[in-house]
Amino acid sequence: MIGLVNGFVRGVFVCLVCVVALFGEVCGGRVFTLSSKPNLNARMLLEEIAFECALTLSYEYRAQEALDTTKVIFNFRDKKISDILSIIAKSSDTHYEIENELIRFSHLQTKTFHINYISTARVGSSNTDVVYGQESQSQYLNPYQNQIINQNYQSPYDDAQAKALHQGTQNPMFGKSGTKIYSIDELNFWGELENELIPIIYQEEDSYNPKHPRIIINKGAGLITISATNAQLKRAEEYIDMLKERLSKQVQIDVQIFTIDHSDINTTGINWGKLYELGINTQSTNPPLLSAQTGGLNYGVYLFGQNLSIGQIIQFLGEYGNIKSISNPKIITLNNQPAIISVGNVLRYSQSLIYQTSTNSSTIQNTGYQYPSVFSGVLLDVTPSIKGNEVILKINPSITATKDSFIENQSSALSAPPNLSTNQLSSIVRIQDKQKVVLGGLISENSTITRKKIPILGSIPVLKYLFSYKKTIKQKREMVIVITPTIITDFTEAEMPALEEFAEDFSQEQSQEKVQEKPQNKSQKNKT
Repeated sequence: MIGLVNGFVRGVFVCLVCVVALFGEVCGGRVFTLSSKPNLNARMLLEEIAFECALTLSYEYRAQEALDTTKVIFNFRDKKISDILSIIAKSSDTHYEIENELIRFSHLQTKTFHINYISTARVGSSNTDVVYGQESQSQYLNPYQNQIINQNYQSPYDDAQAKALHQGTQNPMFGKSGTKIYSIDELNFWGELENELIPIIYQEEDSYNPKHPRIIINKGAGLITISATNAQLKRAEEYIDMLKERLSKQVQIDVQIFTIDHSDINTTGINWGKLYELGINTQSTNPPLLSAQTGGLNYGVYLFGQNLSIGQIIQFLGEYGNIKSISNPKIITLNNQPAIISVGNVLRYSQSLIYQTSTNSSTIQNTGYQYPSVFSGVLLDVTPSIKGNEVILKINPSITATKDSFIENQSSALSAPPNLSTNQLSSIVRIQDKQKVVLGGLISENSTITRKKIPILGSIPVLKYLFSYKKTIKQKREMVIVITPTIITDFTEAEMPALEEFAEDFSQEQSQEKVQEKPQNKSQKNKT
């Protein structure tokens, strides 16, 4: 045992025991057993080790101050010098490096992190703006829009909000009336990241708390460079690792959109409670998360288990009338990213504009035309949030349809804005992976006029009323939306969709076509 007593250390006895020498260097392969009395600061112990091992110590930027203020009692047994230095650095919140025979201690460390994420701010917005100006005899109709905006501005929310206000105030009209609905989902990841990191890294009780945080973000390369102490960098690393894990999660959203033409004109909608009574294993006995009676119609958001197939839902809906599949989109989106699905038609109509130019001698009048548009169809906005095996879905469906179905298929622009009917529903639900969310109760009532006549006789004036007739048929149509989220963990070959899954989807489509053909076959038998 070699006893080392430093005259500068008051009443402190440090015992160094060299147990084994593994390498030819002075302390490179040695292990130490050390013990110290109280009130020994870390710098004194470092100087004893440096003297024993013939090493040079270097202190950089407040490292000596941090070591002096760290009062500890060291007790090491059979520890290498690298282990001892690591413990001293951790206890004093410093960083060390060994280069040849030099030990360099520094108070700050610079570290670069990488996040693989797009460099643009992403904004998803959907809006309906229908405004009619009465006193000015002019009409302004903004189409039902859905879009994803990728921009590089610092605050996309403020920009989008200003855009919404601008759209609502431009083209002022006296006595205007109508409706305006504007919703926005925005994510400015890189713009908000620095504001999130500053309070996490630099806290009031830290020894290093600069006025101007030393954080450099290169969003083009996905790099974040931070200069801070070890403890501060550790907090930053934990947050960035958690952030990357959350960002990398993905959800596949499978949407089935059906319409049911009810055979009963007095129906109040589909009774989804009967689906539980049929004995189908839905793995869920929960009541609807949202169910309300509005004007005699059933509006509800219902949850069903993983074992309930689309084929079983189609078979159940077939009891209420004719079923038609509107769309079956599948989309993959990242965690907390909006997925917007739009299915429908864009209808254009003509609008005349009159310009007058007055001079001292004459007035010139010019007429021009513009062709605004209006959206008719289904707009579905879904935003998933993943936590473990659960998915929280923010669902905003909106169904807009024309009062007259004949104008849907016109190839030319309409002469006037079409009359529209709108059904909207908004809900936030929490479900398990691969559970099904059913949105029902979106009912609209349509009236169709059919005219029939006997050839020739039905076209003769006066007599045509005896040989022709017209009939008004009222029909209730309900839209059902089935949403199935599936959490995607890794892009491995084992988790890629197998051929059997595509075959199952195809068989479900075939069963759906058979259900649609049954009412037609019945009508043909009645005619015969």
